[in-house]
Amino acid sequence: MSQYPLVTIITPSFNQGQFIEATIESVLGQTYENIEYIILDSLSDDGTAEVLDRYKNSGVTIIRERDKGQSDAIVKGFKLAKGELVGWINSDDILYPECIERIVRAYRDSPQSVLFYNSKINIITATGSFSRIVDCPVIDRDHLLRASNTLVQPGSFYKNCALVAVDYFDDSLRFSMDLDLWLRLLKIGGCVNVGGPPIAGYREWDGTKTSTGEAKLLRERKAILLRHGAAPRDHTIRAIDVALMKGAIKSMPIVGGVVKALKGVLKITLLLSYYGFAAHLPASSTRYTRWCRTVRRAIVSRLLGQAGTNINIEKGAQFGTGSKISLGTNSGIGVNCKLMGQVTIGDNVMMGPDVVFITTTHDHSRTDIPMLKQGSTQEQPIHIGDDVWIGTRCTILPGVRIGNGVIVGAGSVVTKSVPDYVVVAGSPARVIRSRVTRSSELTHD
Repeated sequence: MSQYPLVTIITPSFNQGQFIEATIESVLGQTYENIEYIILDSLSDDGTAEVLDRYKNSGVTIIRERDKGQSDAIVKGFKLAKGELVGWINSDDILYPECIERIVRAYRDSPQSVLFYNSKINIITATGSFSRIVDCPVIDRDHLLRASNTLVQPGSFYKNCALVAVDYFDDSLRFSMDLDLWLRLLKIGGCVNVGGPPIAGYREWDGTKTSTGEAKLLRERKAILLRHGAAPRDHTIRAIDVALMKGAIKSMPIVGGVVKALKGVLKITLLLSYYGFAAHLPASSTRYTRWCRTVRRAIVSRLLGQAGTNINIEKGAQFGTGSKISLGTNSGIGVNCKLMGQVTIGDNVMMGPDVVFITTTHDHSRTDIPMLKQGSTQEQPIHIGDDVWIGTRCTILPGVRIGNGVIVGAGSVVTKSVPDYVVVAGSPARVIRSRVTRSSELTHD
């Protein structure tokens, strides 16, 4: 294995011209350079061709020919790939800049493994804004087959020789070709979860296949699991059967309307319970008030877009409706902290009192109109890595990404993204020392 192995990225494409440029730019914007990029477009007629024409001289291999569907296109790409590692990113999803660099690092550390991925992924909206984060760890083949068949495909990569050995996947599949591939690969080797913050974004919108054909997806997935050795009594099969039954019930107009109304009532009840009562309970900093933590956790974990285990919400914390907030395992929101907008917080994050997260601000681009009447700037999500300590009265500004293992000194105003394992302080915050090696100052992502 070379120090900088060639990595092949494949994008199957058909009539997603409104998103494909973001996908392409996310691949071309990788911090890792030794990449082969292949786009296979099935003669899209929605403007995709015009987008692809702009990248003809950018080193991207573009193939425009009719195929039998997404699976057929991906397998064609696999067979063309020259990289030691190969993966695909759909034409409505994106990779984050350090994705390939982190995958290659995991490959160097575990060259005997056949599958490399990150269990965490950001779910993004049609406009590209953050919605929530999900975490789907895969321990081994038996876990995927019998315990949980949910996996994170965007940002996953596979050894090319392993793909050849398992004969890729069933190219007649429409929805769960990734599940079929992973079950084949894990039969001959292990997988590595690179960990840390997400390395990819999955776009959830009305045209997503998984949102337009859920029942068909579930039936296909069940057939794949049974074909690979799952038993009807396994949790994966039983969970699919329950989901199919729930889907059939929800499809009944009256029942579906009642369920939607009940969810709305529950949401309002939880918000009233938190802001009207639980938020005013004492801080949980003494042995006599630890029960307050339990009460707030029980309510807020059902409000947040994503909540890990053992979270801690302190007195006076504000986060709107909570739907835009993701809070990792063993992490907390400090006393009187305010999270305004889309904020993702990793695992084991500590936070002092009065920390403010700001994802949008007043537009002040024009001087002929009062700033009060110019509205707000576009929202820029904030991402906080794992094992971070944010001191008292810090302010985190729009679009900031704070790396893993960072310490943010009390009273700091963080205006730029922060690399891993450094200590930052000041206004604006600057790197004052590294927790590992000597560093200079803040850097952008």
